[in-house]
Order: sequence, then structure tokens, then C-alpha cells
Amino acid sequence: MELEKDDKQKESSEKQKQNEQKLVQLIQNRFIESRTIKAAEEKSWQRQEDFYRGKQWKSKPAYEGQVQPVTNICFSIVESIIPQLTDNRPQIVTLPTEPGDEQKAEILSKIIEYVWDVRDMDYKLILNERTRIKHGMGIYKVFWNPELLKGLGDIDIINVPLDQFFISPRAKSVQDSDYVIYASQKTTEYIKKRYGKDVQSDKKYEEIAVFDDTDDSPRRDNKVLLIEYWTKENGKIRLVTIAGDTLLRDEKEFYKHGRYPFVAIPAFPVEKKFWAMGVLAQIISPQMIVNILDQQILDNARLGGNGTIFTGVGSGLNKRQYTNMPYKIVEVNDVNQIKQESGQSIPNFIPNHLATKKRDAESVSGIHDVTQGKAPSGVTAASAILALQESANQRVRLLGRTLEAGLKEIGELIIELVREFYQEERYIRILGDNYEAQFISFKSDQLKTKREYDSFNEEKGQIEKQEIEIDPDFDVRVEVGSSMQYSKAFLYEQAKELFQMQVIDEQALLETVKFPKAEEVLQRKQEMMMQQQQQQAMQQQPQRPPDFNTFMQGAPPEVQQAAQEMMQQGMNEDQIMQTLLAPQ
Repeated sequence: MELEKDDKQKESSEKQKQNEQKLVQLIQNRFIESRTIKAAEEKSWQRQEDFYRGKQWKSKPAYEGQVQPVTNICFSIVESIIPQLTDNRPQIVTLPTEPGDEQKAEILSKIIEYVWDVRDMDYKLILNERTRIKHGMGIYKVFWNPELLKGLGDIDIINVPLDQFFISPRAKSVQDSDYVIYASQKTTEYIKKRYGKDVQSDKKYEEIAVFDDTDDSPRRDNKVLLIEYWTKENGKIRLVTIAGDTLLRDEKEFYKHGRYPFVAIPAFPVEKKFWAMGVLAQIISPQMIVNILDQQILDNARLGGNGTIFTGVGSGLNKRQYTNMPYKIVEVNDVNQIKQESGQSIPNFIPNHLATKKRDAESVSGIHDVTQGKAPSGVTAASAILALQESANQRVRLLGRTLEAGLKEIGELIIELVREFYQEERYIRILGDNYEAQFISFKSDQLKTKREYDSFNEEKGQIEKQEIEIDPDFDVRVEVGSSMQYSKAFLYEQAKELFQMQVIDEQALLETVKFPKAEEVLQRKQEMMMQQQQQQAMQQQPQRPPDFNTFMQGAPPEVQQAAQEMMQQGMNEDQIMQTLLAPQ
């Protein structure tokens, strides 16, 4: 019986190994499949990255000393867009869907702000926005990291490089994909520590790397390509992790929310395609023309622009003495022995066409002089310039709208992870308006709501009250457009004009410009106004004449004598006072 049991266990173990090998082979095949359909995109990304970094000349110089100039319009346009999208922190707000959930929604908003702070998302947003503008897509991974907070675990957000993300063919978005693959390079020591398995190193990461120039690690023989294979089965998320031919993990119900933990934010979506288009895709052509025309102008200035000296055979001119002169020396029979001619000027159409191509690059990108802070000629009024800037900023606002949609999805994933993993009570640090730290206690059970409903009890034959716990739904709203610097300046100018027209009050003005410590400023001004009103009221009160006895005690002797004479004449004290105080 024991032999039969051992044989069954051995057979079961072999069958399990075969299933694991089949699963690993399936993932490897799908990895190759997704790499194949992505090859054209990767080639474009590499070219765009070279142009952004100024590596724009692939050919060798035509002659020794030929200059290959680069006026890097690509870099200028990309870096002009990024501050407009990331100047201020995006506002991610959670909204309740039912009455009574307002406080819970406010707590979730603070948790999202906390995650944004501790994961340094302000900096990560800048990096990923640069990638999105250059290459058309920025990808984030929102997941539960059990290694954070000394093993307690917390929500983590990382930027996913484009060359490490793979998606199934014909997928139009992350969530409708049959599978999603995230491939990253890890050390064999990390695999051993994290998964408890030994794996062989490989160089597969070098095959997929597009943006990596060099590996700073001193050792290159201990690296292995770690593949996370995410798929959906019956509405549930399954995660399979492999390294080489080794299966490291296979979990069939990974997250309760049933969504891939990746958010892809496109720049300019392309119909029926997952990979979107970036700004540089349309800028490279005019950039190349600008470089060629620049080179032509320099060549003309260096060669054709130099003068020529014609020398006769018997002129006695020593050419070696003139080698440092910007002239060509040509030997002729006579030409009056020595003759000097000036060089040819550059044709006007070349610099004119160069200027046209630079304007074309601005038109294609949507970044004009006015959006870069340069005042247009003939316009001097500040409000008019701001209006032009706001109008010229439409292309950037479109990028802001797609960014809002992506950050909204990030907020939704954060809320789902809070529901699932914030089981233990933890303290969340929140920074107030004046950077004052506040701490709130929270656990996911606080989000649940108890509801009663009527249920018919067949045994007792009566209706009874039943109580259940439900997780309420929340909406997420994101505001990015107001953080654009020109939109902000235009809003400030508009608020100032409305205040001058007395349409809005001081509080609305300070709230619009987000003036620091606005409440304290308003309170101080109200106190000053109250003091001024009290002083004015005191000044406007009629002054009472002094008492007769008091007046007489401080009056000079001649006045006292005049008052005595008036009393002898029968005048009372009031009449005497009026007579003495009357203007002479």
C-alpha cells in the first residue's frame, strides 16, 4: 500500500512539473508574441530618444572639419510642456455616492494624499510626463507592496518603463487585454531571497532594453529577467511570475478588485491602437530640415563665404604666409599678378526657409512664443497677452484631460487596495495648509456601512429584520487643468478684474489665487476695520460743553470776573457759558 501511495505521489509530482513547464512555455510564447508586435514602436522610441538628447546626426561629416549643428527644438518643446502639466499638485478628491458617506469620502481623499506624499509622486509624475510627451504613453503600477513599513505592507506606485511593459495583440486598453506582462531585471540573489528558488542568470533584459545606455552595476553576470504575467480568469486576476524556465509564483486570485494594477496614460490616442503618439513623432521631420539648413549656412559661410586671392606666376607671393587668412589662393597666369575678390553671400531663401521650418515645428507641437512667455509684437496689455496665452494653450489642455483620466484610475485603484489590505489599524499623517502634521486613525472596516432589510422567515412565518455590511461606492474626481501656469495666471487676472468690479469679495479673491494663510489675513483686516469704525464713531459723537464749576476753576481771572458780572445781572450758568464760549 505504501508503494502504491509513493507511486501516486511521484506521478502527481511529475504531472505538476509538466503543468508548470507548460505554463512557463505559454508565458514565454506570449512574451515573444507581444514583443513582436511592439518592435516597431520600440524602434520609434529609440529614434525619438536620440533626437531628444541631441543625437540627431547619423551620417559622418562630408569633409574634415564639417560642423553638424543641432538646434534642439525637440528638447525645448518637451521641456516647455512639462511645467504646464506639473506646476502644481493635481487634486484627487473622493466623492460619496450616497448620503451619510461624506466623512468616509473625506478620509479616503486624505489617504490618497498620504500615498501621493510618501511615494514621492510629485517627482514620479514629472518623469512619467516627460516619457508620455516624448513617446506617447506613461505607465504606472499601483500595487500592494508587502515589504514596506517594516513588513506591515503599504500601497506602492512606481513608473513602468515602456520597454518593460507588454500587452496582448489587438488590445486597445490595459483592462481589455487578454494578458499583461511586466518584465524587469533582478539579481539572482533577489530571486533567492524573495521567492526562495535558485535561478540561472541570463542576458534577456539586454534584448528588450531600449532606453538603457549602460549598466552601472559592477556585476553583469548575476542578472536575470523577471517576468510578471497578469491575466484575467472568470473575472479574477491571476499572477504568474517566472524567471528563465523557473516558475516562481502562481496565484489565481491575486486582487479582489479584479483589475490589472497598471494605468496607461496616453498623450495623443491613435484609433484602434494601444500605443499612442507623442509630440516628438511629428517634430523629428522639421527638426532634421532645420539641422540640414543650419549646416548649409555654416558650410556656405566657411567655404563660399571666404574670399579668393588670384596670384600671377611672377607675383612673388609666398602662399605660406597667408595660410591663416580666410581666403582661397588660386595661381593664374596674370590677372594683374595679384587680385582679391570677396566671398559670395548666402541666398536669402535659405535663412527664410530655416525660419519657416522653426515656425512649423511650433505649429505642429502647439508650443508658440506666447506660450513660452514671449510677448507677441504689438500687444502690450497684460490681460490681452494672458488671453492669447490661454487660447494658445489648447493643445496642452488636451494633454491635461488625458492626465486627469489616468490619475482618476490611479485613485480608484488606491481605494480598492485600501479596502482589501488596510485591515489593521494604522495612523495616516496628513499635512495641513500650513504644513502642520495631523494624524488620523483608520482601518478598512470603517468604510463599511450596515444596512437593514426585511427578510421572510419561513419557519416562523413572519418578516424579520436582517442586518448586512456593505462597502459603499465612491467617485473619484481629478483636477489638473487649473495647475497649468497660464490657466492660473489667466484665472488670477480674471479674479482681480471681478474684484475691482465688486462682483466678488476679498475672500473669494484670496481663495482663487490660493494666497498663503488667507484666513489669518482676512481676520486681521476685519479687526483693523472694526477698530477704524470705532474710532470714527467716537469722532462723530457731539462733544458736551464742560461743567460750569469746572470751567470756572480753570478760567483766567478776567474771564472769572466777567462771569461774576453776568451773574449779578441775573444771567444763569448756561447763559454765561454760551456767552463766554461764543465765537467773538
